[in-house]
Amino acid sequence: MIEGNEPNINNGRKWQFWFLVATTLLLFVTFVLYLPTRFERNFLQDEGHMTEEMPHMDEEMTDMMHGEGHGGAILHEEGEVAEGLAVYFKAIPTPAIVSISTALGFSVNMKPGNIPVRVSDLEFNHEKLMHVIGVRSDLNDFFHIHPESFGEGIFAIPHVFSAPGTYKLWSEVTKDGVTHSFGHPTLEVQGAGTKERKNVSFTRNVVTGDYQAVLQMKEPVVKGREHDLSFDIHTKGGSEVVLENYLGVQMHLAVIKDDLSQFIHTHPEEAGAHSHSFLPLVQEAQANGGPPAGGHGHDVPADVPAGEDGTVNFHVVFPEAGLYKVFAQFRPLGIGLPQDEALTASFWIEVKEKATISQAASWWILLIVSVFATVLLSIAVHKFITVRK
Repeated sequence: MIEGNEPNINNGRKWQFWFLVATTLLLFVTFVLYLPTRFERNFLQDEGHMTEEMPHMDEEMTDMMHGEGHGGAILHEEGEVAEGLAVYFKAIPTPAIVSISTALGFSVNMKPGNIPVRVSDLEFNHEKLMHVIGVRSDLNDFFHIHPESFGEGIFAIPHVFSAPGTYKLWSEVTKDGVTHSFGHPTLEVQGAGTKERKNVSFTRNVVTGDYQAVLQMKEPVVKGREHDLSFDIHTKGGSEVVLENYLGVQMHLAVIKDDLSQFIHTHPEEAGAHSHSFLPLVQEAQANGGPPAGGHGHDVPADVPAGEDGTVNFHVVFPEAGLYKVFAQFRPLGIGLPQDEALTASFWIEVKEKATISQAASWWILLIVSVFATVLLSIAVHKFITVRK
């Protein structure tokens, strides 16, 4: 009986041999070839990536500069616009004075010729025809306001500055499906008090009013690559907070570089969306925008987007290395804030020029460990299939 079963035993051993060989090859491809390559693609800065995409970016830039394409956003500096849509800023009185109302005026026209743009030619973007965001030079004082139309091409709003210093303002208008952001010359505000006091802190949990906001993100942050920023809002006691819509979305996010050269104003991603609303244009930081212009009223609770623990999620691409400050604006449901107002939580982010050495070292460690594990597996397989005489 034993001798008669020898062919079946040998066949079984051959089947086990080839099965284990195939498994070893599969593990080798997975751990030595695929995973390290995947790791490198996700975590290491690919310096040639942007270069390869430049021809396509140049085409998109040309289309966007002429108002073509399918929506998007462009960032300008007021003094650099020679043709097309332009917004000019003027404050009365100048210099502005702390605690005294200052009239902030904006004229929207077409260049050359400075032809006023009709209000009917502008489009509502998140419930407003114009958004204005301003900060003090140390990024300690932040405001987001909405001037009203006072005739063709004229917008204005009174504003009271709470602290002296140098302020930078950006205005946003939308025309022909494209949102134009204009950086304006700085404005001096006089009065008693400290004009600048830069205090950089990288805490990821801040308190604003009766609420605490937590920023969740993977660090270090590298320029030119997409990063996920998630915000989680709780009460001081740790209870989850439901957000109502603020200007049509759960949250508005402004990201400003500490030298005031980079600016974005963006909104949460849509569930399942992963497309860019901003193109890499003039001095522009990019972000993945979400819902289209317009939206629901302030008293409508917003659905929680995909994410654990009720997070509000953004995709952001930082175009330069350096320090940035992000300002997240939100309205807890039923808080009773005046219309168009919101709470603001701010966070500092340091953006690196390229991937750190530790990230590169991690790739090599993963590769070495994978090779070592494969060798051990091969030895174990060899011992398992060896037939002792």
